Amino acid sequence: VMRELCADEKPDEKWLLLDGPVDTLWIESMNTVLDDNKLLTLINGERIAMPPQVSLLFEVEDLSVASPATVSRAGMIYVDPVDLGWQPFVASWLDSLAEPAMREHLAPYTEKVLPKLLAIKSTSCREPIDVSELGGVRAFTRLFDALVKQDATMPAASADSFARAVELYAHFALIWAVGGTLDEDSRKEFDSSVRELDPTLPRKDPVYEYFIDPKKRAWVHWEEKLSSFRVVPGTPFYRILVPTVDTLRYSSLLQTLVRAGHHVLLTGAVGVGKTSIIGAALGALSDGFINTATNFSARTSSTRVSDSIESMVEKRTKDTYAPAAGKRLIYFIDDFNMPEKEVFGAQPPLEILRQWMQYGFWYDLKKQTPKHINDTQLVAAMGHPGGGRTQTSARTLHCFHVLNLTFPAEAQIRQIFGSIVSAHLATFDEDVKLAGEPM
Repeated sequence: VMRELCADEKPDEKWLLLDGPVDTLWIESMNTVLDDNKLLTLINGERIAMPPQVSLLFEVEDLSVASPATVSRAGMIYVDPVDLGWQPFVASWLDSLAEPAMREHLAPYTEKVLPKLLAIKSTSCREPIDVSELGGVRAFTRLFDALVKQDATMPAASADSFARAVELYAHFALIWAVGGTLDEDSRKEFDSSVRELDPTLPRKDPVYEYFIDPKKRAWVHWEEKLSSFRVVPGTPFYRILVPTVDTLRYSSLLQTLVRAGHHVLLTGAVGVGKTSIIGAALGALSDGFINTATNFSARTSSTRVSDSIESMVEKRTKDTYAPAAGKRLIYFIDDFNMPEKEVFGAQPPLEILRQWMQYGFWYDLKKQTPKHINDTQLVAAMGHPGGGRTQTSARTLHCFHVLNLTFPAEAQIRQIFGSIVSAHLATFDEDVKLAGEPM
């Protein structure tokens, strides 16, 4: 890439962006390029001179493994998230909205509500997986757009109905974007703060137990969407998924975000049902989607990841690849944070996915040419860091809409095991059947 760039003798200014974690070995080999020599010496002895019109731009999360010799050769600009804040992003998002009426309602809403809830989240709440303020705000805009997009009644709604719908969808998106990453105890604190926004929120259960009915323009309990469930005789135990409020709401949120084209990451402790919920949700999508699943391990490599995704797509043009038959590929990765960190702290499998999610391509290692992977998105699941699971970089997490799954309530656990035990005892005598009723 650099050879082609430096061989171009046009006087136009050219920038080569090197985006990713700094590796001590390769960054040291760049020292002669960064100093007055401006000469890159390759392993085979070839030398590439960097002309004045070519410049290098490094975009990194930190410089923890870079030597002072490297740091002193480049100009440093530290972008502090506190200085920039999330307000410019929200202003840009509001300008992109097609409906002026929607902008009029959302502009004062974001100015009043977002700072308050973000402050409560940062001071009084805990996240098992840390998500930045901007990440939470970005998730809010994504989910709000996805909810509005799937509501077919919005364009024909009256002014009052439209305003009420915008308010409700904003509340719901805020609950699951800013509050959806919190642990179980912190959700109680967040619940009391959100209730101040809308007096029509039912008081019976936490705000997480309700969704927006687009026809009624009102809050409705998730239980009302649950249908009766009966285990089909002969179904293997590992294939039984008893629908509960948890499975229903997380599946609904996941499907809403996937249909809108967003990458989604589900986190949670071991045993909360992340894999089962994702499998059921993706299996229920329309015929326009195809999905495949893979598991990461400590030995997963970046080449294995790229080869696996490339095997699911076909060549469209010279450097563009996409799924067959005009479908959209949903690539599900379980144990997303399992790849072992290399000696300098990076996770190559996750870095190549981050590059693709941000830029839409990765490089062919043989030809050194870009490979654009289109009509593909990621859904991932991972446990909380610890026990072999590593801490994922903030830059990678920023590409996802993160949802944290809490442990099911006791009533839901009774419902799950009660349904399975009752189904198993269905062929027994009446006296034996009664043994399953206490559950």
